[in-house]
Amino acid sequence: MADSENLFQKAFYLGVGIASYAVEKANDKFQELRQQAQKIALTPDFPQQLQKMADDMVNKGKMSAEEARNFVDEILKQSQSQNIKNENTNPPSQPRTIEIVTEDDN
Repeated sequence: MADSENLFQKAFYLGVGIASYAVEKANDKFQELRQQAQKIALTPDFPQQLQKMADDMVNKGKMSAEEARNFVDEILKQSQSQNIKNENTNPPSQPRTIEIVTEDDN
C-alpha cells in the first residue's frame, strides 16, 4: 500500500514538474517574442516586419495562422495604446509661455 502511494506521489510530482517546465518554456518564448516586437516597433516599417515575423513563425510551425493573426493584432493595439499614452504623458518640447497681467494692463 505504501509503495503504491509513493508511486502515485512521484507520478503526481512528475506531472506537476512537467507542467511547470512547459509554463516556464512558454513564458520564455513569449518574452523572446515580446523583445523582438519591441525592437522592431521602433522602426518605420513596423507593421510589415511584424507580419513577416508572424509569417515565419507560422512556416516553422510554432503557431497557427489564427494565432499569428491575433499576435499581430495584439501587438499593434499595444503599440498604438502606448503611443497615445506617451503623447499624453510627455511634456511639451517647448516651454509654455506665461502671460503676466498687471493692474496697469486692465
